[in-house]
Amino acid sequence: MSEKLLEELRNMSIAELTERENELREEVAKLQMQRHARRLDKSSDLGDRKKDLARVLTVKSATKSAGSEGAG
Repeated sequence: MSEKLLEELRNMSIAELTERENELREEVAKLQMQRHARRLDKSSDLGDRKKDLARVLTVKSATKSAGSEGAG
């Protein structure tokens, strides 16, 4: 499943990746609040969102560095 997600992320623009990053950050914050209030149904959801966020940040960083290499 993560391979499919990675391929999807690699095809996104920087603006789309930034938008997805912001969405995931909001989701992580909500899940953390639910966890602290002991209302989190599935504890794995928080870990999954954090991993998705890390994937987005990794692809975004790689895309930026690839773009800067081509500009020089």
